[in-house]
Amino acid sequence: MPAALPLVILGSARSNGETRRAIDLAFPQSTARLVILPDFAIGGYSYDHLNANDAFGTIADQMVAADKIVFATPVYWYAMSAPMKIFFDRMSDLTENRKAQGKALKGKSVWMIATGSDEELPQGFEVPFARTADYLGMHYRGCAYLYTGKDPARRNADEEALQRFGPLVVAA
Repeated sequence: MPAALPLVILGSARSNGETRRAIDLAFPQSTARLVILPDFAIGGYSYDHLNANDAFGTIADQMVAADKIVFATPVYWYAMSAPMKIFFDRMSDLTENRKAQGKALKGKSVWMIATGSDEELPQGFEVPFARTADYLGMHYRGCAYLYTGKDPARRNADEEALQRFGPLVVAA
């Protein structure tokens, strides 16, 4: 698929859960490239770069090749999921032993999709995404949230918003 398609990085323990459904609502019919983090062996951050040859570099290469990056995660205990957190911790490699990849991210646009059963995203949830993008010279463009609770009217409204979100990302 061409690099013009957004790269969506899914950090959910369930590859076919609510967060995947949110991605499919936003980016139907192959309008984005998808990376499912749990499908890759990515070790935690190591000061000695003991995981330098794991799959993190492969995904970093895909980020470099993309103009638009979307991080997608469920809300777990008021924060991003564990697979996404490990991936974000490893972004330190982009300022250390993978500096060329880190510098190549400058100017790229970044969005986020989150899913959860709370009415709103927890306070500060977007901070790690926005600050990481800023630190790497990327432009954080915002978040779409899919409420997965019991209020059907709210769920429908968020689903409709996601259907508008994807085309906005693609057109950006």
